[in-house]
Amino acid sequence: MYSIGEMIHKVKISRRTLHYYDEIGLLKPTISRENGYRYYDDQAIIKLQTILSLKSMDYSLEQIKALFDEQIPEAESDADPWVPLLQAQIEQASKKIDDLKRKQFILRGVIQTIEMSGRRNDEHVFNIIERIDSPHFVDHEIPATFPADVFTEEEIDALRELPLIGSEDPRLLTALELIKKTRKSMRADEDAPLVEDLAEQWKACISSWFNGDEELQSKYFRFIDAASQESPLIYGMDEEVVRYIDHIMDHYTNRGGDKEHESGKRIR
Repeated sequence: MYSIGEMIHKVKISRRTLHYYDEIGLLKPTISRENGYRYYDDQAIIKLQTILSLKSMDYSLEQIKALFDEQIPEAESDADPWVPLLQAQIEQASKKIDDLKRKQFILRGVIQTIEMSGRRNDEHVFNIIERIDSPHFVDHEIPATFPADVFTEEEIDALRELPLIGSEDPRLLTALELIKKTRKSMRADEDAPLVEDLAEQWKACISSWFNGDEELQSKYFRFIDAASQESPLIYGMDEEVVRYIDHIMDHYTNRGGDKEHESGKRIR
């Protein structure tokens, strides 16, 4: 058994906190003497350490008490009584991690949308943040969906591999850097070497998304362009930058004698 003084020294907690936990029924002493002395056994120490661990993960005392009172079944007589408690703590930690990963996805999406547009659009930001409670999360991301009456099953499988806003896909990070470079280069002469290099980088970047499948690439951007007439499917797209990218890619494609590029369909 451990006295309050020994508990304070062993677990690094204040006397006032121990008294409060006793008061709210969160951690009762194992033995309470008539003279006011209180003693705690090893199980009480484990329970206290569990309480502090849950607090460190931002659980309130009310939530922790509910965890003890409602979610921890009585252990079998031949089992360690704290195994269910520790298992429940793992499950709670897993849920917390899942929630945090969802928040990371949403917050990255907000940042990437602002970077794409070059400015903050409060309506777009609100619409993205609102997705935090979406039931469509899969592995901490909200996957894109594509209509089966427009694309074949094989095409949909390929499109699911596109960079996803909110993800850490390096292809998306490359595109964001290219958008920044494009925005800085828009006043340069279209025949300048840096503009030609930019057009080539965009061509390679977009082609990598579709693994070189130009037919699917064109079909996808035609769909995005048509579907975005009423409301944007991709938040943060800067139409001026999009038109400029289309223009320089058209310019260098035509100058090189390649197949004519469909204006307005490459990155929309």
